[in-house]
Amino acid sequence: MRHGVVVAALAACSTLAGSFAAFAQTLPNGCTSIADVPAQFSGIQYGAAIQGLFDNFLTNGGTAGCVDCHTNPASTASGHLDLTDGVSWAHLFGVKSYENPNVKYVVPNHPEQSLLFQKVNCDNPQVGVRMPDGFPPGTLSPEQQATIYDWIAEGAPAGTTDGIFRNGFDIRGFAQ
Repeated sequence: MRHGVVVAALAACSTLAGSFAAFAQTLPNGCTSIADVPAQFSGIQYGAAIQGLFDNFLTNGGTAGCVDCHTNPASTASGHLDLTDGVSWAHLFGVKSYENPNVKYVVPNHPEQSLLFQKVNCDNPQVGVRMPDGFPPGTLSPEQQATIYDWIAEGAPAGTTDGIFRNGFDIRGFAQ
């Protein structure tokens, strides 16, 4: 009888290890370090800073934005995500990803759990590919990525961040 118990325990451990390995593979990797970018603890305006990146993320005088692909109606937008002005915040804040409902686009106060940050910061996010798709890695500067991180870390408000809740704590990105 003991042998049967040991075999059952080993089988359970093997199943658990397989589940853990599957979970570990879904963690983002190939992420850009934003550790050297000074944290913004307040004053990030959603409309200017975040929507501004969605509208035009190029800093070289050109124009290209997330809204070029992520536009209305959401059912035909890339990833079924509409990031146009006036609706983008409601389509991100606490909303489950179309491709994986176990992952949310923005988890307030938790950029490391937010698919939006993973998608702009990591070569291999939990879902899909690094954004902006079709552009080389590094298209969004570490400063732009840090702005998204800081906005989410401050609670991802529809208005302006105020720095009240973060109180100087900053882990800045994913462990490499």
